[in-house]
Amino acid sequence: MNNEKIITMQQLNKSHMNDLLSLATIVGWDYDEEEIQTLLVSGTMYGHITEEKTVIACAAIIPYGANLASIGMVIVHPDFRGRGLAKALLIKCMEQTTKNRAIMLIATEQGKPVYDKLGFKNYSHVTKLLGKGNHIKIELDGYSINPLEKTDVEEMLVLDQAAFGSSRVVFLENRIKQAKDSLVLKNRKGVIVGYALTVKKPSNLVIGPVVAQDDEQAMLLIQTIIANNQGSTRIDVIEGKNTIIKELQKLGFQIANRPPVMVKNIEAFPNRNNSLYAIAAQAYG
Repeated sequence: MNNEKIITMQQLNKSHMNDLLSLATIVGWDYDEEEIQTLLVSGTMYGHITEEKTVIACAAIIPYGANLASIGMVIVHPDFRGRGLAKALLIKCMEQTTKNRAIMLIATEQGKPVYDKLGFKNYSHVTKLLGKGNHIKIELDGYSINPLEKTDVEEMLVLDQAAFGSSRVVFLENRIKQAKDSLVLKNRKGVIVGYALTVKKPSNLVIGPVVAQDDEQAMLLIQTIIANNQGSTRIDVIEGKNTIIKELQKLGFQIANRPPVMVKNIEAFPNRNNSLYAIAAQAYG
């Protein structure tokens, strides 16, 4: 592959699926076809392609409302690193959004120097925890947890916008289609006060997003998912939710890493109401 010449940068689509899966596998990321399809239909993905029509670098940008966008799945094949390919793709992604929109990403150790040079600043971090499902007793204490119904979606989207700070209707509609579990937490009056999604990846069940009004509600959703899954489980908890991290550690979860959340145009980053507990995945911010 070293001798192949890069001939173009172009927008990627489903026809590039096998190459994108190969890239993710090479760098050890837990991606499957469904995950990449969600990225493709929720945002726009660009890549560098060789004369042999092989994708050797990629990056995606996903818009959320008028004030926020997220960059994810930034990968360069190891044989082509050090040529500025990631930087070129990031600039292309950033050109697709307005100048006054905040752009966020969750950085890898390898990518952080490039993000620094492009003006991204450290904003916060997420804590990636890995564990296994186990049988635990759950006391709902007046709450109910049920599968998301079509009649619940509008109410759930309102909760999510306040939690995330910006509308991500398109992404969530696609994520719900991909989800293994879509759960809503209702209070005694039948009002939705939280929700959680899960996605089954090749290596793990990924929990997220998780939105709730307080720690107790968030743990009820998370515990319900853990109790119904006996395999490997991953959750990326946002900064400041230390009680959730401690509770997960009591259940046998271990911290894998704490990658930084970086933001460009940080002054435009939308306000959040502190009800977001876990992100969907690092690719989506």
